[in-house]
Amino acid sequence: MKSKLAIALILTIGATSAIAQTDDNAAGAARSPTYEEQQASSIEAERQRLGNARIEQEMESRAREEERRLEEAQQEGLRAQEEVAASTDANAPNSKSEPSGKHGNSNMSQILEQLRTLGELKDSGYVTDEEFRELKQEILNNRP
Repeated sequence: MKSKLAIALILTIGATSAIAQTDDNAAGAARSPTYEEQQASSIEAERQRLGNARIEQEMESRAREEERRLEEAQQEGLRAQEEVAASTDANAPNSKSEPSGKHGNSNMSQILEQLRTLGELKDSGYVTDEEFRELKQEILNNRP
C-alpha cells in the first residue's frame, strides 16, 4: 500500500509540475512576441525612421529655398533703390534742363515713372514706408 501511495504521490507531483511548466510556456509565449511580430515591428520602426529623415530633408530644402528667395528679394530691392537714387541724381537741380516745352513734359513723365516704380517697390515690400516717403520727397524736390 505504501508503494501505491508513493506512486500516486509521484504521479501527482509530476502532473502538477507538468501543468506548471505548460503554464510557464504559455505565459512566456504570450509575453514574448513571435518572430513575425518582431519583424513587423522592426520594419515599421525603419519606415518611421526613413519617413522622419525624409521630412527633415524636405524641411531643410524648403528653408534653403526660402532663404534664397529672401536674398534675391533684398538684392532686387537694393538694385531698385540704386536705380531710383541714380535717376533722382540725374534730375537734380544742378543738371541742365529746359523747364518748358517738349523737355518739360519729358521730365514730368520721367518723374511720374519714378514715382510709379517707387510705389510698386513699396507694394512689393522692397521699400519700407519710411524709405518710400524719403525717396518720394527726393523725387519731388528734384523736379524742374
